[in-house]
Amino acid sequence: MTKEEEEKEEEQQQQQEQEEMTKEEEEQQQEQEEMTKEEEEEEEEDLEELPWWKTSIVYQVYPRSFMDSTGSGVGDLLGIASKADYLRDLGVGAVWLSPVFTSPMADFGYDISNFTDIDPVFGDLQDFDFLLEEMHARDLKVILDFVPNHTSDQHEWFLKSVRREDPYTHYYVWEDPAGYNASGHPFPPSNWLSVFRGSAWEWVEERQQFYLHQFLAEQPDLNFRNPAVREEMKDAMRFWLDRGVDGFRVDALKFLFEARNAYEDEPRAQDSDVDDPLQYEFLEHTLTVDQPETFEALAEWRALVAEYEGRFLMVEVYADVNETMKYYGNESHPLADFPFNFLLIDSFQSRDNLTGESVMDVIDEWMTNMPEGKWPNWVIGNHDNSRVASRLGSDLVDALNMLILLLPGTPVTYYGEEIGMEDVFISWEETQDPRGLNFGPERYLEFSRDPARTPMQWGDEPNAGFSPANATWLPANANLTSLNVATQDEAEASHLGVYRQLSELRREVTFVRGDLAFPLVTEEVIAILRSYKRAPSYLLVINTSEYDVTVDLQQGTTLPEVGTVVLRSVTDTSDATMPGSKVQLSNVTLVGGEGIIFQFGQV
Repeated sequence: MTKEEEEKEEEQQQQQEQEEMTKEEEEQQQEQEEMTKEEEEEEEEDLEELPWWKTSIVYQVYPRSFMDSTGSGVGDLLGIASKADYLRDLGVGAVWLSPVFTSPMADFGYDISNFTDIDPVFGDLQDFDFLLEEMHARDLKVILDFVPNHTSDQHEWFLKSVRREDPYTHYYVWEDPAGYNASGHPFPPSNWLSVFRGSAWEWVEERQQFYLHQFLAEQPDLNFRNPAVREEMKDAMRFWLDRGVDGFRVDALKFLFEARNAYEDEPRAQDSDVDDPLQYEFLEHTLTVDQPETFEALAEWRALVAEYEGRFLMVEVYADVNETMKYYGNESHPLADFPFNFLLIDSFQSRDNLTGESVMDVIDEWMTNMPEGKWPNWVIGNHDNSRVASRLGSDLVDALNMLILLLPGTPVTYYGEEIGMEDVFISWEETQDPRGLNFGPERYLEFSRDPARTPMQWGDEPNAGFSPANATWLPANANLTSLNVATQDEAEASHLGVYRQLSELRREVTFVRGDLAFPLVTEEVIAILRSYKRAPSYLLVINTSEYDVTVDLQQGTTLPEVGTVVLRSVTDTSDATMPGSKVQLSNVTLVGGEGIIFQFGQV
C-alpha cells in the first residue's frame, strides 16, 4: 500500500471515529435532555402533590398599620387591597390579617363585639369582599385572625349574660365570690391573674358575680363548656369560610378552657424572678391553660374546616415545645395544620445568646419533637414582639430571612421585616397598647407592643406614605427617609431585593422537599445544607457574630471544593462573593451578621 493510500485510509478511519463520537455525543445529549425532562416532570409532580400552605410564605398584615386609604390615620381594608400587587411581587402566597371584626378597640380588635361583621374603622363587608377578590385574582390566599377565647364586654351576648337573659346566662365564666370582707367587699374566687396584669376576675354588681377575663377586663372569657357557645363559634367560622376566606389563625388557643374548680389557687412560679404578685409570670399556670378539653374544641374546628376544600388552620400557642406539639394532633387524629413555632423569638430576645450552635439547637428542637408526618413552620417576628432589626441587629435581617425561608416548612413574615423595619420609640403620652398602659409610665416600655406596630414605610413622604393624615394612630419611624419600600425598590442591593429573590428561590423543589443537614456549626457560624434527589443542592452559611469570620466549610464534610454564590446579604460588598462567583468552600469570609447561599450539584 502506497503512502498516499495509507494516509487516505487513516483519514477515513478518523472521519469514521469522529462520526461515531458525534453520534455518541448526540445520544448522550439526547439522554441528558430526556433525563432533565424527566427530572423536571418529577419535581413538578413532587410540588403539585402538596397543599398550597406548604409551598407558600404566610405574610402577616397588621391592618391598622399597613395602608390608610381614607386619611383617617388608621390603615384599612381598601388600603391593604391597594397593595395587592406589592404582595404578589414580594412572592408571598398568603396574607394573614390581624382582627378586622367589629370592636370597641380596647385591645385593637382582639376584643370583638360582632364576629361576623367588619369594624367601620377598617371598612365594611363590601370592602372585605373586594379585598378578597383582589387577593384571589393574584393567586394570594387570605387568612383571618379568629379570636374564640373571649369577646368584648360590649358584645350583645355579654350584655345579656350580665342580665341573666337566656340562652346567654352561661355564655361566660361566672363565679360567686370566695367570701366577703368586713365591709361587704367581695373576694374573687381565686388568685388567677390576667396576662395584662392584675386579677383575672372582675366583679359585676348587677349580676352579683365575678366573670373571668384572662386578658383585659373588657375581654370576658367565653364558657366553652357550654355547647351553645361552641356552636356560635362554629357558625362564625362558617360565615367567613362561605364568604371565601382560605383559613384561620386561631388566637390565644391555650386559654380556651380552665379547670372546673375556679376556687383553687395557682401556685407561685418556682423558676421566675418576677416579684410583682400582680404580674402574670408570678404564677405557674396549671389551671388556666392547655386543658384537655381545648383539644376537643380544636378537633371540632379541624373537622369544620376540612368540609371546605383547601382551607387552612394554624394556631397560636406560647408553651414549651412538648405541650405545643400536642396541637398538631397525629396522623389518625389531625388538629391544626401547625401550631406557631415561636422558638426563634423566645430563644433570641437579644443577640447575647445568638450563636451558630444555639440556632442549630432551636431548629433541631422543633424538628426532632414534631410528630411524624407533620409540617414545620418558622417565625422570627410578629405584632407582640420587638422587630428583628431592633432585637437582633440590622446586619442580621437578610440572614434571618434566608433562614426562615429556606428551612423545611412554612415561613411566616411580619409586615415590614422584608425591608428591615425597626422599633420606634413611643412616649408614654403616645402609648396606645393596653398592656403597656397597665404597667404605668415607669414600666410601660418593658411591656408595650406599640414599637413594633408602627406604620409600614412605603416611601419618604410624611407618614412614610402610609397615610395623608396630619397624624397617624402611631407615629412612623424617623428613619423613613432612608428605610422604605420605594428606596429599596430602586437600590442595586437591598433587603427588599434579597427577600424577593429568596421567595423565588424557595419555590425550588430542593427547599420544599429536600433533606436538611448541618455540615458545619461553630459558635459564630451555622451552615445549613438542603439537597433533594437529582436537583441542585444549596448551602446557606450564616455568621451570627458581629465581626468578620473566615471559615473552612470543607473541613470534615463531603461538600465539593467550589460553590457558586446565589445570594448574599446586602452588608457584603466584596467582589469575591458577588452572586455568580465561584468560591473555594475551604476559604469563605463572611462579614458580621451575613448570610451567603451557595449552589452546587448533588452531594
